[in-house]
Amino acid sequence: MYIAKQWLKIITLFMVAIFASAMSHQVHAADPLLKLEQQLSDSSPSDALALLNKFQLEPISSTAYDKAKLDFLYGKQYARNRQLEQSIASYDRAIVQAEPLMGSELLIESYLGRSFTRYLQTNDPEVYCRDREQALLLARKQSNRELLAKSLTQNAFCFNKVTNVHQGIALLDEAMLLIDTEDKANYNRKAMIFNATGSLYRTVGLHKRGYVNFEKAYQNWREIDDTQDMFNMLHNMISEAVKLGDWDKARKNIEQQFLLAIKGEKLNDFGFFANLNAGRVELATHNYAGAIEYLEQAIALKETTREQYFISSSYLFLAQAYLRTGDVEKAAAMARIFKQDTTFPQNMSSMRLKADAIIALEQQQYLSAINALFEVIDKERETNKLIIDNEVIDSALEHNSALAEFENQLLANKLAINELSLAAVADKERIYDLRVSLFFLVATVLLITILFLWQSRKAFKHSAQTDFLTGIANRAHVFNRGQRMIDRAIKKQHPLAVIIFDIDNFKSINDQHGHQVGDLAIQAVAKRGERWLRECDLIGRIGGEEFLIVLPDVTEADAILISERLREGIASQAFKFDDVAIELTVSIGVAALRPPKTRLTELVNQADKGLYKAKFSGKNKVYLIEHFA
Repeated sequence: MYIAKQWLKIITLFMVAIFASAMSHQVHAADPLLKLEQQLSDSSPSDALALLNKFQLEPISSTAYDKAKLDFLYGKQYARNRQLEQSIASYDRAIVQAEPLMGSELLIESYLGRSFTRYLQTNDPEVYCRDREQALLLARKQSNRELLAKSLTQNAFCFNKVTNVHQGIALLDEAMLLIDTEDKANYNRKAMIFNATGSLYRTVGLHKRGYVNFEKAYQNWREIDDTQDMFNMLHNMISEAVKLGDWDKARKNIEQQFLLAIKGEKLNDFGFFANLNAGRVELATHNYAGAIEYLEQAIALKETTREQYFISSSYLFLAQAYLRTGDVEKAAAMARIFKQDTTFPQNMSSMRLKADAIIALEQQQYLSAINALFEVIDKERETNKLIIDNEVIDSALEHNSALAEFENQLLANKLAINELSLAAVADKERIYDLRVSLFFLVATVLLITILFLWQSRKAFKHSAQTDFLTGIANRAHVFNRGQRMIDRAIKKQHPLAVIIFDIDNFKSINDQHGHQVGDLAIQAVAKRGERWLRECDLIGRIGGEEFLIVLPDVTEADAILISERLREGIASQAFKFDDVAIELTVSIGVAALRPPKTRLTELVNQADKGLYKAKFSGKNKVYLIEHFA
């Protein structure tokens, strides 16, 4: 028996030695790749590719994993250099070689890497999200919390529709539970969650919340000096600031982009995007000459980027800028270049329609141009309708983290009750009291939650219907409610009229006194306009300095009288803003409801023609086109 035990001990030690030797060899074989990966992360994109090209695997000792890892590293560095076709080919090889390695984390990373490259190439979720779905399926079978959090976060970006955004939020909630928020090494993962959250908020029109989350992502990436992702977040923040009309924030972020472009590498695309964003802001603020200058510079730098979606977009923005200056021929030429991109995402149909409208206008096909623009308006209205129909999303997002914390607390209480039960079965009375207390706690929290959701719903509904600058109805709300007023007037056979007016020479006010005074002028005109209206009338801001009024139970003649009082009321007394006094006038177009023309868009179009006539017959006038064309 003793001899048998000794032999067993010797055999065991021998097997351990063989296993240790094999493990040592495996680690040793992996060491060159680990060292290479560290060198690549510390190198510029071009230097990293040079290092990879010099690296050679040992043909005898290299494993399938080593070969897959090397292709993975190539895919990553090609993506950094924006050599996208080479990147995808490298990731393809890495995936093929890593698939037989059951449960390989490298396979998950390769799917995620290829997804990012396809995002850069197409900007189309239908293309790049398939790889993310596969990565998440594999990550759920692993015990790597960080990799699962990464896969969850990447997948959240794929739920970019109002109808499915809640699924993306659920993935982010799951990812947040996997991350140690106190660990400074997790700055990158936290930043990605803030980035994904901002993207989802943007999807449902919550642009203020979107901006805040992109800014948090920017701050986290700044902590680890991740210049590329800092620049990307500035791009997102600019887009949200444009949606909000917050031009100060937009321009400050553009300044930061230009600074990063100056400090960054000469081969990156920072200059292209900084000029593109500057052009977008100038276009949105009606500085068309400035927009053309920036957008032309962006297009001159297009060879520095491989993100075709944004290159094509820059041509469409430039087309719009040329059109606003009256250069229809150049506008159409830029629109045709935009249309040549057959890979442009199908879900961006509004941009294609704008290009169609510009080309049709140049070809003097005015009906086609107008129909294309009306289709853009209809699509925007449908999008706004979806957002408004999902107004509880704002409350749900607020509630989500509180609910998760609440459920965790309930779980903790349940565990505590079970421990008490096991430790002292005789103490039933105390356990009963705890359960009663817990019941009242749950009831109280649910009541508070219901009240909070109800109040939040009211607040969000008001916010979704209100113009942020003037406090009156915004474009979406005035068109939705205005159409309902028309339907009611037709049903009751009552008269109804609409008025469109805008501030004369508004651009000169901005040029002479600045945008701040321009905003104050818009606010003042809105307030003075409200004074001449009844409780049942509807007024809303539908453009920069353009307003729409819907007047139920008002005939055409009465609408003209109201318009004249409105015009005189604004022109009769100068507006004073601190030490600046400005005499403002408005031009007004009027239209009355005349079936079979029963759509608000038709009345608005008719009144807009009157506004056009008022403008070009001297301004500060009221004009009515008596019959539909």
